[in-house]
Amino acid sequence: MSGGHDGDGGWGSGFLKLAGIAAASVALAAGVIYLLSSAAAAKAPLAAHRDRPRAHQDDHNVPNNSSHHVELTGRWKKPEIGWVKVNVDSGRDYVEASAGCGGVVRDASGEWLLGFGRKLDPKYKAHETELQAILTGLELAWKMNVRKVVVESDCEPALSMVKKGLEFNLQRREREVVERIRKLLFDSKWEVKLVYVDSSANRVANRLVKVAREFPSLQLIEFPSPPDHICNMLISLDKNNDDGHVYAG
Repeated sequence: MSGGHDGDGGWGSGFLKLAGIAAASVALAAGVIYLLSSAAAAKAPLAAHRDRPRAHQDDHNVPNNSSHHVELTGRWKKPEIGWVKVNVDSGRDYVEASAGCGGVVRDASGEWLLGFGRKLDPKYKAHETELQAILTGLELAWKMNVRKVVVESDCEPALSMVKKGLEFNLQRREREVVERIRKLLFDSKWEVKLVYVDSSANRVANRLVKVAREFPSLQLIEFPSPPDHICNMLISLDKNNDDGHVYAG
């Protein structure tokens, strides 16, 4: 009988070729799976780092006489004795094309020392309005001759710009404000703590922003006392809700 298993075109040779192709396909599939698994494993630490809460990321480029502390308390807390706290905020109304910033300085008993409000150029970006709020709050505290200051803001992008300075690719207008803030922070004549807080702990400053947006000009307005009964109510709530917590930077 003729067996077509020993010639070049026989069934044996064809079988071996098919088996070789199948084996190669399995090996290729296994290799692809391995590569995909390796890529996923390599991306996992990066994803974990990217998704890590900002509050736990490493802080650097912070002046020796200042600190960046996260205080997600949900309510305002009095500073410790010997310190004053400056809460600042800003906001924009895209419909009305208005912007403003505001803030309040309070002592360790929660008493109002000074408030401020300023209407801003509505062309400012959100973080620019907050940078203006931080700068104004610091400048007023300096003028008041206080030497231990906690500045609280609920805008972490602005705080990050202040912390990292020139590491950000800042526009000229942004850079000038950041440099002025950092110059105050580095001044050895006082101690400053920059603190990120939840917006619910920043209600009085937020209300002052709404007042400032209605100002007729861009001139800074100072408030030796609360400007309306709503601010008085919020301040009273802050003082009564405080649990005696001692601030620690």
